[in-house]
Amino acid sequence: MIARWFWREWRSPSLLIVWLALSLAVACVLALGNISDRMEKGLSQQSREFMAGDRALRSSREVPQAWLEEAQKRGLKVGKQLTFATMTFAGDTPQLANVKAVDDIYPMYGDLQTNPPGLKPQAGSVLLAPRLMALLNLKTGDTIDVGDATLRIAGEVIQEPDSGFNPFQMAPRLMMNLADVDKTGAVQPGSRVTWRYKFGGNENQLDGYEKWLLPQLKPEQRWYGSGTGRRRAGAIDGTLATVPAAFGASDLAAGSGSGGGSDESLLSQSLRSGGDPQNAGGRASATA
Repeated sequence: MIARWFWREWRSPSLLIVWLALSLAVACVLALGNISDRMEKGLSQQSREFMAGDRALRSSREVPQAWLEEAQKRGLKVGKQLTFATMTFAGDTPQLANVKAVDDIYPMYGDLQTNPPGLKPQAGSVLLAPRLMALLNLKTGDTIDVGDATLRIAGEVIQEPDSGFNPFQMAPRLMMNLADVDKTGAVQPGSRVTWRYKFGGNENQLDGYEKWLLPQLKPEQRWYGSGTGRRRAGAIDGTLATVPAAFGASDLAAGSGSGGGSDESLLSQSLRSGGDPQNAGGRASATA
């Protein structure tokens, strides 16, 4: 009975349009689902590289050491950065520089582009932006005075993974090792500095630490994560998911307008009744 009904309905031109619309909708859902997954992964990866970490904490003062120890207990990698502006000297020539002091783990993610390639700020040495080198007429191998410390120029810093864009940052970059900051004497009580802490690990570790940390943050402290990328991908996924439904609705409307209303009605009733055309017909008769 069901086989005969299916064959009779399948040969109906209006029902064929419905089947084609359903097939197209399923194909669109599968294709768009794959696209949204790739977009989510891409956004998460870009967010990670842009921050040079999975999560980041910004503060105007050094955070309690217990916070970092808790992160390490949970299996997270922890990186530290300190940025501040100070005067540098090449002989008697002064130049304001935007100093970025990093630890040995930097960058946790992404690439630090230098000239020569593969350099990292080591204790006793610095990397200078090409503009700072030109302003002070310096070259690799020379020395530069940063506060009370005299440091050797190991090379140029071309691009930082987490540099971002700041139109108000007029001073050129000087990158140094965090271990040399105290030697410079440039950071004193009341100095305008920014601490950045980078955290790396899996999602369970990061989410657990985030729940532990957020209630303790002060108003001047900011927590950054890759959730923005996931929310963007989710919004895109939700928008794209409406496209197949729109296709299906338009095709069904077209089928109904072409005189196949009874067939589509019977099909929809059959689907609601669990796929039994006899039940569908019975309900239709009772309604009539």
